[in-house]
Amino acid sequence: MKKIAVVATEKEYAEFLKENVAKYMNRYVDFIAYSVAEVEEIPVLEEDFVLISAFNIFQQTKKKISGHSEIIVLSLSLSKRQVEMLKDIPAGTRALLVNFDNRSSMHTITSMYDAGIRDLELYPYHGVGGFDRTIKVAITPNESHLVPEGMEKVYDIGESSVDMNSLYNIAEKLGVYDEFSAREANEARKEYYYLNSSIDKLLNEKESMTDKMNTLIRLMNEGIIIVDSVGRIYLANEKASELLKERSKVLLGFNIEEILPELDINSTKDKLIKTPSANLVAASVEIRSKEEIVGHIITLADFEEREERQHGMRSSLRETSHTARYHFEDILGESPVIRRAVGSAREIAGSDGAVMITGESGTGKEMFAQSIHNASSRRKYNFVAVNCAAIPENLLESEMFGYEEGSFTGARKGGRMGFFELAHRGTIFLDEIAELPLQLQSKLLRVLEEKRVMRVGSDRNIDIDVRIISATNRDLFVMVEKGEFREDLYYRLNVLPVFVPPLRERREDILLIFDALVRGMNGKIELSDAARDILLHASWRGNVRELRNVAEFLVSKRKSYIEAEDLPPMRSELRRSPEKRAEAARSTVIDKFLLNEGRDIEMYRTVLRVLSESMKRGERYGRRRLTEEINGEGDLYTEGEVRKALFKLSSYGFVRSPRGRGGSRITAEGAGLLDALEEFSRSGMLK
Repeated sequence: MKKIAVVATEKEYAEFLKENVAKYMNRYVDFIAYSVAEVEEIPVLEEDFVLISAFNIFQQTKKKISGHSEIIVLSLSLSKRQVEMLKDIPAGTRALLVNFDNRSSMHTITSMYDAGIRDLELYPYHGVGGFDRTIKVAITPNESHLVPEGMEKVYDIGESSVDMNSLYNIAEKLGVYDEFSAREANEARKEYYYLNSSIDKLLNEKESMTDKMNTLIRLMNEGIIIVDSVGRIYLANEKASELLKERSKVLLGFNIEEILPELDINSTKDKLIKTPSANLVAASVEIRSKEEIVGHIITLADFEEREERQHGMRSSLRETSHTARYHFEDILGESPVIRRAVGSAREIAGSDGAVMITGESGTGKEMFAQSIHNASSRRKYNFVAVNCAAIPENLLESEMFGYEEGSFTGARKGGRMGFFELAHRGTIFLDEIAELPLQLQSKLLRVLEEKRVMRVGSDRNIDIDVRIISATNRDLFVMVEKGEFREDLYYRLNVLPVFVPPLRERREDILLIFDALVRGMNGKIELSDAARDILLHASWRGNVRELRNVAEFLVSKRKSYIEAEDLPPMRSELRRSPEKRAEAARSTVIDKFLLNEGRDIEMYRTVLRVLSESMKRGERYGRRRLTEEINGEGDLYTEGEVRKALFKLSSYGFVRSPRGRGGSRITAEGAGLLDALEEFSRSGMLK
């Protein structure tokens, strides 16, 4: 026969609880009563079940409870004898309800209300603190010693008994639910008073409503806890137990305040609750019956899990997929310049700073952006690509930041979330950022600074956590000087610069990329020597995008061997004179920086040369020292001019200028630029 230990603060009360249960269960199980002090003296409680009546008892004894023992929390309710005693109290009586703590007092009041005792004015009291001295009547369940002096009448209704729900719970745990329901339960119900017919029905049904509710909430992804009007937990699913296992392995029967003291069940606001293993989001909803609050439903969710589910929902709501397909491994090329660009992008991928990708049209800036996202901690969330030049100006704000229903003519019913909301926890890629109107630049700056968006037609801010990657083929610094782009926004966006070199600066990669493109189109092509030379020396103004078009053109011809005459019309360096090639090379460099003044180019060459020489000596120069080294004994450039040159060179990745006193250094890309500028200088092309 199985054994049950009944534990209470005092041995006398433990015996009382034991007798309450044993008189209906003694033919199924053996009982033994313990005080908390007795439990502390024994090595371990080895009984199959341990019955306790309060959370504090559980906390005191849990280390003594065997791992195989199942814990059952007892709850108490009024007997019919107690109800009949309460009915004798004159209607309208103002009385103190005296119990050992406030929660127990409130529970007794609720039990009285459920039993139909609703014509008394009851005030909870637990032996300490003030009370209305005009009250001269006290009601107590065997706690007369706590009744204050001066009472004219004291009604001691005696100890409440273990309620029917606890008896049914024990029977179910013992595997005798059906047998108990048919025999002892009928006897037990004779002692209890239930006015509520729904409870009566619950107790008489073979499959209780609780069983059905458990089945339902067990299927939910979130933790569900249902409490009664005084906060006692009478239903909880497995998810809730899992989320709260570090606080208590037992939930049923305890008060929610004991398990979640941070939560105000009367508040409708979500509450963030921190546990050692997870951050939980808790919320409470009232359960009402005939305008009375009879309980609360509490939901618990792991914050990270909720965010991941919302991430999927955001994508669904926009009816499109926002994923990044490319990784750094997909960026083809073995040339030093592309490897340096990839290496630089890899270095900054793990950061959360804003990235500015510059480069000519068709160089693969979005491929870099997707690769950075996929190498970051945000890779599980959305990558939202926005072409700022492709969206009509009058729609840009609503698409970027979303809108509310009815905010403008044609607004979708229910409103719509914007790209920034969609990118929450992920990355937003703002391509062609230079095309963003000035008015929207101001709003974008505010979003970046406040990390909030406000939908069009709304007065409510929405918090967002988004990484910004922007891209452009224009020189934003020049646009800033012309007043076409906000300077403060430029600084916000250009924290981590990445320059993608044009295809003509990595000619050793052309055939490698071409072959990969052809294979991707299920083609098989062999090039003649003349055709290869043309491809290798073409100007490739459209970069990789233009190369893809050529590959597609040739695959469509369905020829396995391609001669020079099979190629589409192309600008080829082979058809130019050496002078024209030099001019084109000069133009390439000038286009790269969009530097139109010969004096500026000379200044950048000088700055790069001094930084190159300092690097060879293992030195780093700050702006002041760099200015002194450049000018020597003369007065060629001011410190302000040098600062401007460093900033622009840094924005393209040719110079690294860390914050603080680390000094500036030339990069490998900068060294390549210096070589080109020195060659131009020797040829007299720099004026």
